[in-house]
Amino acid sequence: MNTTGPHPTGERPRALRPTTDDPDQGSRTDEWHRHGSHAATGVHRRRHLATPRRLAIALGCWSLAYGALRLLAPLPGGDRNADLAAVPGWAVAAVCVLGALVAFTPRGSRAVLVAGWAVAAVLSALGFVLVLDLVAIALPGLDLPFALLPFLLRLACALTGLAFARLTLARRRRLRGACPDCGRINGVTRLAVRPRWALVAGYLAVAGCALRFGAQTLWHDDLPIGMSASAWVFILGMLAGGTLLPLALVHRWGEVWPRWVLPLAGTRVPRLVLLIPAALFALGLVSYFGAFGLVELVVHAVSGEPTEHALFLWLAVIGYLAWGTGIGAAAIAYYARTRPECPHGTNGRRASTDRRRVP
Repeated sequence: MNTTGPHPTGERPRALRPTTDDPDQGSRTDEWHRHGSHAATGVHRRRHLATPRRLAIALGCWSLAYGALRLLAPLPGGDRNADLAAVPGWAVAAVCVLGALVAFTPRGSRAVLVAGWAVAAVLSALGFVLVLDLVAIALPGLDLPFALLPFLLRLACALTGLAFARLTLARRRRLRGACPDCGRINGVTRLAVRPRWALVAGYLAVAGCALRFGAQTLWHDDLPIGMSASAWVFILGMLAGGTLLPLALVHRWGEVWPRWVLPLAGTRVPRLVLLIPAALFALGLVSYFGAFGLVELVVHAVSGEPTEHALFLWLAVIGYLAWGTGIGAAAIAYYARTRPECPHGTNGRRASTDRRRVP
């Protein structure tokens, strides 16, 4: 009997049908990892794996070069550049060497992932004053001090930290057997529905913003009527970043334009419209006021050195930290909830009705 020819009923023989009970079939994600996104050829898989390795090697080489630059190059002085001089060059170089070792390691492990996240966090935090440089570029009317070389050093430090975060995330996905593009495992979307902690985080950001501006009002009760247009734009932008932005991250009108936005009502909100400013607020507020403001207040309190307007500064720093951490947590949930369709077809149980549960 010919078992390879056409079946009399027009169906494939049962032995040749893929079944979910067959462990060799696996999920779509497992199939992707065994054969690549184009399973018909092994060449695509080799190219797919070779590209991240080359990028990792390039990142390791750049990390060594940046570490050597911070170790050997003279840094600009002045109070505005105190952040660059506060951390010794040898310490930055040591972190960069550790990052290079992480990048050059061909296979990921838990220890490599921990080291990669540590390098990403430290380098990103060391560029905390970059936020002020970006504000000085966007609003020159504020007359904030700006210098090109310190700006480039901070920008390179922050981007290097983000690159290590991206590399570590890709390795974590591969270690967990997840899709390297969307991070799903067996087609299951985590945080497809907004969790309760994301809602709490969004309103925590609003409370932190209210605490910061409330403290400003209590200690400086005069109305800023004579401010410049750039100062008003800055204040209004900060208020929007502390009210509209965190609320949009945790409510449905942050995914679909509401009715009062007449030209765009009913259409999808591009996720980067919210994620980019949310990332800037979260990284800027947490790193600047966590790595600089809070540490300075603690040092003054421990040493007994008097601090003018200490209560106002404590309230402001606590407000900034609550604002930044809240908006960062809400942005993580928003990022997971609005992930696009997987290019390899591993969307699985993600349903459009899940979004209706976000009010």
